[in-house]
Amino acid sequence: MEDTTELREKVAHLEEREKSNTHRINSLEEKVENIHELASSVKLLASETKAMREDVNSMDNRLKEVEEKPAKNWDSIKMYIITSIISLIIGTGGGALIALIIK
Repeated sequence: MEDTTELREKVAHLEEREKSNTHRINSLEEKVENIHELASSVKLLASETKAMREDVNSMDNRLKEVEEKPAKNWDSIKMYIITSIISLIIGTGGGALIALIIK
């Protein structure tokens, strides 16, 4: 009789333990699913961040070009002015020289 009572107690204890373990496994399955969703979200976020970084680099390059354009225009204007002054000096000097030769 004692063996039967002891076995029933052990079976009851094992059933309680099984219920507890089943509950814990179910809880862990939910947590694993949440972690999987989080990992997927992080992967998507990383991909979007990479694309955004490429877009920002592209915009940075275009902005540099826009910023450099006025400087290039100013350099062209300076070159035109210097060329005009040198041409004026050479033309005036050449004209004066021709005038001296003709006299």
